[in-house]
Amino acid sequence: MLPVNQLEGAFGRKKTFFWFVLVLIGFSVKFDAIGVTSLARGAGVLPSCYTGMLNFFVSDAVNLVLLRRLWVAVIFRHFSGIVRVNNRALIVGDGIKAPKEGRKMPGVKWLHQSSDSNSKPEFIMGHSIQALCVLVQGLGTCFAVPLTAEIHEGIRFHWRDTRTLLDKMLEMLVGLGIPEAYYLVLDRYYASGRFMKQLVAKNIHIVTMMKKNASAYRPVKSSKKKRRGRPKKYGEKVRLFDLFKTDLTFQSAPWPNDEKLTIQYCAIKLLWKPFGDLVLFVLTRHPIRGDSIVMSTDIGADPMSLVTIYGFRFRVEVFFRMAVHQVGAFLYRFWLKKMSPRKRGGKGDQSLQFAPKELKEKVIRKLSAYHLFMQAAFIAHGMLQYLSIKCHRTVWSGFGTWLRTVRANTLPSEMVVSLALSGSHSEFLTDGQHSPIFAKFIREKLDARQFRHRIPTSAEAA
Repeated sequence: MLPVNQLEGAFGRKKTFFWFVLVLIGFSVKFDAIGVTSLARGAGVLPSCYTGMLNFFVSDAVNLVLLRRLWVAVIFRHFSGIVRVNNRALIVGDGIKAPKEGRKMPGVKWLHQSSDSNSKPEFIMGHSIQALCVLVQGLGTCFAVPLTAEIHEGIRFHWRDTRTLLDKMLEMLVGLGIPEAYYLVLDRYYASGRFMKQLVAKNIHIVTMMKKNASAYRPVKSSKKKRRGRPKKYGEKVRLFDLFKTDLTFQSAPWPNDEKLTIQYCAIKLLWKPFGDLVLFVLTRHPIRGDSIVMSTDIGADPMSLVTIYGFRFRVEVFFRMAVHQVGAFLYRFWLKKMSPRKRGGKGDQSLQFAPKELKEKVIRKLSAYHLFMQAAFIAHGMLQYLSIKCHRTVWSGFGTWLRTVRANTLPSEMVVSLALSGSHSEFLTDGQHSPIFAKFIREKLDARQFRHRIPTSAEAA
């Protein structure tokens, strides 16, 4: 099993670590979505323990930075199916907007949702969150295993803080201490020259998509004649999507996940002015999705491998769906009593430059509680994925019901693993063989009435 004990170094006290384990259990087997209340009910603890679980998220005994690094180390040490292309792992990043109606929640602001789905409102009050995942393959299924997430909008502590969302994404990425080389796969919003320069300086290559109005320049043709003035740096300007109308030679190749589907591609190296250097553009013609251009700073990579890499990016959307609807990673409801209520529709970040020092400290502490809640949910999410990969036969046998879409080469989803775990939850809580100290910790907090129909009489009496 995945060794959760390797995360204990991030906790200053043993008891705090045990509360963390209880929170993980709650995320894994909860049956409703009402914040910390759901975690307490899912873990099967007494109602009087709700406050203790609530206090865990604001505890000073938790080192969140170290917890993230330890979690990354556990993933790269124990997940055997990490997807690697060109000897680099694939790290996928994206943003999500979590709706929040709390008027006294730090970081909540009026957000615009640009989506083609008619189920999403155009504007919401909520938190703007950026997340990072690593891709892991098992059988015919690819999981986006979550690494971390942070709230990157809504509060400005000083007017000199001019960091953009891309700057904060880079800081979060570097802070994880990923132990090997990797590609960073992002959507077209992150196609920024300054951002790409910072990545390349740290031996990180980006794979992204180009916008419809993007332009590039051909390299300057060398000339033996000397002319006055500074030598030209950029040659002829080219509108990238106009290249599809030229006589470029396209090659055919099967789509990585569907051999029956064939796409056409053509690779060309051009100077991209925001980046100030050569990048590799891969022009692709998809029979269903039309024309698109994949761009990467790894100019020596095989063009089709870059198309394959970007094809994996949609797995982060699947991860967000499971994080929202199954795990409940964004269901925190922590309010700050001393904070002035924000009006609905209030635009801009909350400025705390001239706020009292005490209020700033409380806001920082509350933001840390939000981040710890998401990190604990991500770790529980990753453990569900690990069990799906390593113990899929046991999970299917303990599922207890049926699914219409079950296939031989498909791993059980996080929901299936959660249902299978809930069936063996009572046996786990009453078995103190592997960790007698934790068994002693949880015995006085366990609400036996919730498991009366599942716990044997002898175990309940014990």
